[in-house]
Amino acid sequence: MSVKKILVIEDNELNLKLVRTLLELGNFLVLEAANAENGILIAQKELPDLILMDIQLPGLDGLSAAKTI
Repeated sequence: MSVKKILVIEDNELNLKLVRTLLELGNFLVLEAANAENGILIAQKELPDLILMDIQLPGLDGLSAAKTI
């Protein structure tokens, strides 16, 4: 079974650290972005199995980013 990739798009470093730690304990490969623009680029390049995204991000909000992805 292949390792599942999860992209976490979160601008709050503490929230990101918590989610990263929990996902890594579950043996997931965690991809990270601090804003929607970088998250979109990573999603297009890496094709993650799941995306966890904050909806209140600086610049482009999470809902708009989800529509783009």
